[in-house]
Amino acid sequence: MASITKRPDGTYRPRYRDENGKEHASHFKRKVDAQRWLDEVTASKVTGDYVDPAAGKVPFRVWFKAWSGRQVWERGTTLAAQQAQIR
Repeated sequence: MASITKRPDGTYRPRYRDENGKEHASHFKRKVDAQRWLDEVTASKVTGDYVDPAAGKVPFRVWFKAWSGRQVWERGTTLAAQQAQIR
């Protein structure tokens, strides 16, 4: 469920909960901008394009280790990818 509330300082706070129940919110000066933000998030969830905002907080090294285990590698590609990971 999503909602928009007007704060005492005059800004608008749209918020929604993701599939895990975590609340996400933002602040806008205009209500129309708050509604647009909610509409974009809702549309991305419906179309399957939704990306959790916290997904970008995973360190590359951790992501690479999980991702690389699922790949089919040639020896040269493995070495190049491991070298890129170290940098």
